[in-house]
Amino acid sequence: MDMSGMDMGNSSSSSTDMNSTSSMAMTMMTAFTTQLGASNLWFTNWTPTTVGSTFGACVGVFFLAMASRLLSATRSSAEIAWSHYIASLNRQTSRDSATSELVKSPVEVKKKLRLQRAPPFTPSIDIPRAFLFALHSFVGYMLMLIVMTYNAWFFIAVILGLSAGELAFGRFAAGHAEEGLDHH
Repeated sequence: MDMSGMDMGNSSSSSTDMNSTSSMAMTMMTAFTTQLGASNLWFTNWTPTTVGSTFGACVGVFFLAMASRLLSATRSSAEIAWSHYIASLNRQTSRDSATSELVKSPVEVKKKLRLQRAPPFTPSIDIPRAFLFALHSFVGYMLMLIVMTYNAWFFIAVILGLSAGELAFGRFAAGHAEEGLDHH
């Protein structure tokens, strides 16, 4: 498409556009603030304006961040328990099928192994798993929104809460993750 005959505007308009673009880029760069009442916490009505309300909000954020690590450890522990349950069901099923069908061709065995890569849908496992995942994701996004307020006090509360939560619950998640690798 030939655009040589089209009027693209004058140079002063082009330089004005460049200035507005650079000023818009400068506006988008936000620094952290410690000013009270400058950041709302999820909703406009939740704007701490005093030292006491900001401290209270930071305590709440701290415990929400700790809850994030608790949910992570809970999910890890639950996955291990569920994998043990599935393994015991598979052992019981394999014993039952071994006694009922003594002779199988290698092709049938290969087909069965190929089809059983993922455990079947089990409502008693998959519904709580989905609920824990949704709850953990929700808490994670709430923490992300808190950090995106660029309030230094909230940011510090999130970091301290995650650190304290990892200190308190991290060993449960890490220990179970290693245990889960051994039993698969």
